Amino acid sequence: MIVIRAADTQTIETPNGNHGTSLATPRLGATEVTVVRQRQAPGGFNPTHIQNREEVMVLLSGHVTVSSGDERVALSPNETLIVPANAPHRVDNTGDTDAEWLIISPSGMQFYRETGEEASPPWIK
Repeated sequence: MIVIRAADTQTIETPNGNHGTSLATPRLGATEVTVVRQRQAPGGFNPTHIQNREEVMVLLSGHVTVSSGDERVALSPNETLIVPANAPHRVDNTGDTDAEWLIISPSGMQFYRETGEEASPPWIK
């Protein structure tokens, strides 16, 4: 078993009011699954992006809207969204407080910008 203590995690700030904390990633010893805690400031957003694997998003606090094409889904705390592989989507904090959620995905997930360029968020490693 591997224990990952809070003191061993690091929160990394990324653009647009976002912060990511690796909870279970390859760097921390996970081999089958990746778990990341995301925090987003009010008005913050994750620009449209694509992952090559399914992503599960569990909203812990705040309110976000996830957009994919013409579809917009508002999430409240304790709600879960499953984003299919290769679905372009964007996450916006639509509330007036920080929003926090877990991202759960298979290890080895790759991210791509809307342009098709591969992205490598530092918290996914």
